[in-house]
Amino acid sequence: FTKINLRMKFLSFYPKFLMSTQSQPRKVRVLVPITHGSEEIETMSIIGTFARADAQVVIAKVLTEEEKDENLTAVMSRGVKLIADQVLTDEITSDDYDAIVLPGGLKGATNFGLSKVLIFLIRTHLDKGRIVGAICATPALAFEPNGLLKGYDATTHFSVADKLSNKSKVNQRIVVSENLITGNGPATAVDFSLTIVEKLWDKEKAKAVAKVMCTE
Repeated sequence: FTKINLRMKFLSFYPKFLMSTQSQPRKVRVLVPITHGSEEIETMSIIGTFARADAQVVIAKVLTEEEKDENLTAVMSRGVKLIADQVLTDEITSDDYDAIVLPGGLKGATNFGLSKVLIFLIRTHLDKGRIVGAICATPALAFEPNGLLKGYDATTHFSVADKLSNKSKVNQRIVVSENLITGNGPATAVDFSLTIVEKLWDKEKAKAVAKVMCTE
């Protein structure tokens, strides 16, 4: 009797357990490319904001043409060293991520623009209507020369604003143009990231994250 009773209790519990595990929502996945020369404040603001939003953040190092091995360490624009989770390769696809968000930095943005793997990934993500974010010099030095800004409004760092074909929004801190969000520099990085949080989730989610970060 005891064995039968225990089995009945287990069977009555099992479907509920199965339903609870199957109903767990998939975390939003955000890819943050970095490279030598990426800007520290922007990089950490992006990573920290999405981590607080409970996204799954993956840091992928974009290798420069001079690198002979797949070292995960990137030396940022002011000498800070940051270790990535993985190297960016063509095995990473747009379908793997809900958003791709790139920091700036003059050297870093230039390195981004030279990566065929990264540019193809971003172009595919934009074409699929998925969220892409770029801040500081990256819109001007990586996106513009590769034709990624065609059909979009964008802002960028004032020092390279002359590189943009469309300069109508260069005086704005943050520009939302369909599925592309751009920002102008380090001091904008948190608000830039929160703007993307709102696009990925909703306004209430962005407000909740902003409150914890004391930006409201």
